Amino acid sequence: MMVNFFTTLAGILTGLIYLIVTLLALALFAIWLQTRDLFFLLANLFSPSRRAGSVVPLGSPGHGGKWPKYIPPINGIDSRSPCPALNALANHEILPHDGQQLTYKQISRAVQHAYNLAPTLADQLTSSARLLDQGRGHINLNDLNALNVVQHDASFTRPDIAFCPDQSFPHPSMVDMLLDHAKNGKSLSVDDIAYYSGLRRAKSKRSNGQYSLTWSFLHKFFGSGNSALMYSIFGGDVRDLRIWLSEERFPDGWEPKNREAHGHTIAQAQATSLTIEFNINEKQKLYPKDVAYLESNEQ
Repeated sequence: MMVNFFTTLAGILTGLIYLIVTLLALALFAIWLQTRDLFFLLANLFSPSRRAGSVVPLGSPGHGGKWPKYIPPINGIDSRSPCPALNALANHEILPHDGQQLTYKQISRAVQHAYNLAPTLADQLTSSARLLDQGRGHINLNDLNALNVVQHDASFTRPDIAFCPDQSFPHPSMVDMLLDHAKNGKSLSVDDIAYYSGLRRAKSKRSNGQYSLTWSFLHKFFGSGNSALMYSIFGGDVRDLRIWLSEERFPDGWEPKNREAHGHTIAQAQATSLTIEFNINEKQKLYPKDVAYLESNEQ
């Protein structure tokens, strides 16, 4: 088979056109999302916060702290992801319990109502899953195990994928270690989260030859974004987080601590994410117990 110059040229031009169209679509989506988000941000400023007991909308699972029954996943049958937020929704059958063939609208609405997120933030979080769509129009939760889509190195609840290819379940010992870093013993602060993020990144970089965050601010920021949402939604509460992160279920009577009338916005989430990210120092002075952890073989 001879290489055809015109076929090659046509392929290059087609690829460039596809790239331009894709980038334009992403830019328009971002502008549309941020414009809508500004509306929700301003609306929150002039609207009273939701009352305790009514943070989750009436008629939605979790209203008044009453969540559907928790049913643990069946290993090898039910699909689960590296994301505690999505797994908890499936474990309570707010999303289908098998975690399969989930549409983006279905996921977006579920996270919006259960965690009191603005529609814009719910859509933004859901959009990352479209990278795994493959034209199907839906995903299975275990599709999110792909590196640096939702799953990322230096996670708080799972070893790096290089050491643990199955990212679908949490490691309670890692959750305990995270929560043990709450200085007051009751709630994680932004400072606690930034410190622990620096520790986890330093540990992953030291032990994982495939560590993927070194040159990627985007993926570092995504990791800080996860931490920021965890902090905002749970208020850093150690007791509630231990249940949610270790068992991936909602505590009895729990409701989101963020009570904005129109949901937690992208702008709010980004502000907290940036605060965490820019206070992370992988070369920080460590507590004595963390020096031993950094030098150990423990993940």
